[in-house]
Amino acid sequence: MKTFNLILCIGVMLTLTSTTSLAQKLSFGEYTGINFSNFHGNLTTNKWVSKAGPTAALFAEYSLNRSFSLLTEVGYTAHYYEMKSYRSQPTYPIYYNDVMHYYSSSSIWQPVYEPNKFDFSFLRFPLLIKYKTPTRLQLGIGCGMFYSVLLNDDLTNAERDAAEKEDRRIYPPTHDWGYLFSADLSYPITKDVRLFVTGRIATGQKVFIESLKGKNGSSELGFGIKYTPKTRNESIEDYKTNTQDSSKTRCYVRPVVGILFGWNSSSSKPGNYSTNMGSTTGLAFDYRLDNTVSLQTGILFERKGYALSDSSLYYHRFASDSKYKRNSIDSKTDLDYLTIPLNFKFSFGDPVTFYFDFGVYTGFNINALCHGTAIRKYISSSSYTVEKININDAVEGYFKDVDFGYQTGMGFQFPFRKNLKFDLGIVYSGSFSPIIKDPEENTTSYTNDDRSIKNGTIALQFGLQIPIAH
Repeated sequence: MKTFNLILCIGVMLTLTSTTSLAQKLSFGEYTGINFSNFHGNLTTNKWVSKAGPTAALFAEYSLNRSFSLLTEVGYTAHYYEMKSYRSQPTYPIYYNDVMHYYSSSSIWQPVYEPNKFDFSFLRFPLLIKYKTPTRLQLGIGCGMFYSVLLNDDLTNAERDAAEKEDRRIYPPTHDWGYLFSADLSYPITKDVRLFVTGRIATGQKVFIESLKGKNGSSELGFGIKYTPKTRNESIEDYKTNTQDSSKTRCYVRPVVGILFGWNSSSSKPGNYSTNMGSTTGLAFDYRLDNTVSLQTGILFERKGYALSDSSLYYHRFASDSKYKRNSIDSKTDLDYLTIPLNFKFSFGDPVTFYFDFGVYTGFNINALCHGTAIRKYISSSSYTVEKININDAVEGYFKDVDFGYQTGMGFQFPFRKNLKFDLGIVYSGSFSPIIKDPEENTTSYTNDDRSIKNGTIALQFGLQIPIAH
């Protein structure tokens, strides 16, 4: 019943918004594509394999002004997962002539398929705020949240009601919610129609497999068409007319992409940590206070992290204890954040501009993955065994949900086609406090357990500064 009411409300909303008075601000369309599942949480027992699944939606987009819009949709998405475990080949001592001979060999853990399949299908309702560039080949970047309803629920309402009365939890839950980040490129093929390609990252926040604290997530790729009825057909010449006098413009937007190098910046780190290469992409906004000083913010998707090469009890951080045997670790931990900076920016020179900025940031952890190899050795009076473990663990549950830090940067901007400027900059950032969560109750306490890990990054960014017309 709840699902029906939700669908009905969305349908009424889409119908009402199709009136003639709003036609010039409304666009409608559809897209289809594929998603690649990303099961995240504390998945340190088995390897979870990403599989492709279908994604499709009907959407409505309302233009707030020339640059910003609100987008909602009724969509279908299916996340498919498979679990693969690792088993080693045992090594046995060899006996002949009544003499025991020691036999040394290595056994490499090979994936063994288990028929454990997890499929979740959802009806998804997102709400995004979106920015689009004033160009014919249009770049759009958006972020927001979604609510989704589980369609392939094998449990009856009676079973769920009985579990609730007995104070038992049943998994999976009937719905999910989370965050959605999107980027698309579109091009007009007629006066009213645009074709587009879109990429998305979705991260669910509800636990769907309790024993693993497993949550749904996906990376998506789609192709679609957008129709804007009775449009005024704003061409590229219209955009040029509205942004000719950039000297009077106070607001700017900068789509940015870049390469990022991350490490553990803690001064008290006991382990052998090193750098890990990641990436950064997103949208920055500048508001000019005067000819020199600006306020800067935005939203960025950043892949931070670090590498660990040491002998440790954990794969994703250093830990040791004389009571337990350690493994030789060579791993990398990727930490994905949605980052919101707030900086003061100082700019000098024209037309070539030099700038530097400083401020703070807030990063929301949306995913964490540890991958690499670990070596285990077993020595006894009769055998010597070496096991190689392929690490592919989701370790999001070990890290804090929010990271606060500082950042500073500098760069140059070069004129590009009149009022546009090409931006080349470098940004350094670091966490204020450790990003590892405090230990839970009844967990093993090791003598040396590194919880002092902090994010440290240097990013080389490329962007295009675009004035926002009044």
